[in-house]
Amino acid sequence: MEVLESRCGTLTTRPLDALLDALEPGHTLHYRCTASPVRKPGHTTRAHYNLPAVVPLHGPAADAWWQRQADNAGLKLLTLHSQPVDAARDHQHPAGTAPADRAKNSNRIHHHRVRFDGTATITDPDLLRTAVHSGIGRGKAYSCGLLSIAPAPDPA
Repeated sequence: MEVLESRCGTLTTRPLDALLDALEPGHTLHYRCTASPVRKPGHTTRAHYNLPAVVPLHGPAADAWWQRQADNAGLKLLTLHSQPVDAARDHQHPAGTAPADRAKNSNRIHHHRVRFDGTATITDPDLLRTAVHSGIGRGKAYSCGLLSIAPAPDPA
């Protein structure tokens, strides 16, 4: 256990090796992922509908996004509950920018976030291990895309 500054709290790390080594096709697990579901329309679509380069997804569109991401992460969703959470916001400043110039030379960071919870069956353990290690989607530096899993009883 590592102790951080007293105002921050404590940090405990645990190895995931036993959990990740036990992943097998057909096993059921609980999942949770707070992600930034977005769509990037092509240039023609953006121009025709006057859309931004990145469009945040809500409701059924966000659920469909998660379904695709879960499939690509080696999961077959059994249940899905989604709910919006506060957006991650920040400003990105170019290196070496003087404090007086930061307002005019910064990029606004905004990651719309949705938390996805439910149960799933493992279809591809290797894809799932990669998703747990690497995360899913955009905004990983802003706590988006961390996939948490826990064993669940197999549905009977």
